[in-house]
Amino acid sequence: MMSANLVELTRRRGAASTPTAVELLASAVAERGALTDEDIRAVAARTGLPEAAVHGVATFYDDLRAPRGARHVRVCTGTACFAATAGTHVEALAEGLGVAPGERTADGGLSLAETVCLGFCHSSPAIRDGETIDAGPGVLQRVLAGAATSAPEPPARSILPVPVLTEPGDWSGFRRAVTLRSSGDLLAEVREADLRGRGGAGFPAGRKWEFAATVPAERRYVVANGDEGDPGSYIDKHLMERSPALLLEGMALAGYAIGASEGFVLVRSEYPASRPALEAAAREARAAGLLGTDILGSGFDFDVTVVESAGSYVVGEETALLACLEGLRGTVSARPPFPAEHGLFGMPTVVNNVETLCSVPYIAQHGAGAYRALSPGESAGSKLVCFNERFARPGVVEVPFGIRVRELCDEVAGGLADGGGLKAVQIGGPLGGILPAGLLDTPFDFAPLAAEGCMVGHGSIIGFDEATDMRELARHLLRFGADESCGKCFPCRIGLERAHAMVAADAPVDRERLEALLETLELGSLCAHGGGMPAPIRSLIAHFPQELGLA
Repeated sequence: MMSANLVELTRRRGAASTPTAVELLASAVAERGALTDEDIRAVAARTGLPEAAVHGVATFYDDLRAPRGARHVRVCTGTACFAATAGTHVEALAEGLGVAPGERTADGGLSLAETVCLGFCHSSPAIRDGETIDAGPGVLQRVLAGAATSAPEPPARSILPVPVLTEPGDWSGFRRAVTLRSSGDLLAEVREADLRGRGGAGFPAGRKWEFAATVPAERRYVVANGDEGDPGSYIDKHLMERSPALLLEGMALAGYAIGASEGFVLVRSEYPASRPALEAAAREARAAGLLGTDILGSGFDFDVTVVESAGSYVVGEETALLACLEGLRGTVSARPPFPAEHGLFGMPTVVNNVETLCSVPYIAQHGAGAYRALSPGESAGSKLVCFNERFARPGVVEVPFGIRVRELCDEVAGGLADGGGLKAVQIGGPLGGILPAGLLDTPFDFAPLAAEGCMVGHGSIIGFDEATDMRELARHLLRFGADESCGKCFPCRIGLERAHAMVAADAPVDRERLEALLETLELGSLCAHGGGMPAPIRSLIAHFPQELGLA
């Protein structure tokens, strides 16, 4: 309790003016390849955190735990890469390099680490060699030869008559809002547009903004959740790197609506190009008078700081993300209070996913009615989806809600690249249910997918061909879940390990025991990681019981 109180007392209460424990530890790893006890003591002295708290940070994040050689290779073990090779690329790379994942050679010249995910799911498998991300056919041979080349970025297109999210931002919505409309009018417009969060939960953005705007406070913050860790997703990566101005415009609009003067973007270290792209766009916006003080003579002040995480899937959960921004362990906090009331540095904070914020400029420019009219489905607006390399036309595509999943897979993505039949798809990341081929006529929308145990989530669509072993897929997903648990609550920390052990064992799976364990995970976990992991396993139990070897 005393350590927890000290951490709370030493949390920074304002702008990111000094490096956090995460940033200082990451610098030490980059310089020396591994952390020492002296590093932990030095960071504790500089930040004012207890040494135990700094040790907790050092042992939590993947980038800080894994030893790093002069040449550091990271191999993606995400679900899209699993779909491409059934995981064989990981073993082949380790054998070829002569070093196991998580280890470093004795001379310190080479290290290998597993990572999830590099965001090149359209061209799997993916391997990062230093700062170069290579992917697709021949990647293993190139990396082993020390000749990695940068993989091409995914193509992006829209099937809407008027593209919303596949066009670069021009700040026109922001200019209109701050010069012609009040902050209350903008907030009301976003509520009327019924923009739902695009990061997973689908919570109405306007309601979240209203909560943050009405809580009495000396400061408020806007945080863009750029920690898109769902294996198979690369939508936010595309937006941050190809349309960074659109994200910054959406953040500025959120700041104007709630009365915030400062925003933060947390980006993944697995996306090395994201932070430079956003920082360059922020410099351009400041030079144009669109970020900074007294923007466009309106009296509104707003600026953005870009922060890089250090490798943790659970940091995509909003309370864990805020802890990471403060330089602490990225573990989940119980709610209430919600971040909109008590968030970053204890102040009201709007935390929105990247795609959610990128949708706001269109609403500000064209109005709620135009936004709602983009889709014929139940939900308003448009949605980006992305397809893995199993499809003939992988990439990022803007689609309307209500389109059927079969049309997405067969017509938009062109079916499987080898001309074979789809066995199943997983939509929305590792917490999303798995839709078998017989249910592909389900509309792509929040409620219809939820009725089948699935979710819109981030919008990733991973196709599995007929060769996919569904028990191996269950093993893969549960291993991911167990590895990425933050460990704070025991149902998730222990339950996912036990579920993985059951499926990984060379024996029939006790269905009754597994289902009881999944129920415990769903009801007892602190956040959506443990609570959501049962969904894909239940889908596999329901649709592929024989392959799972259920007893």
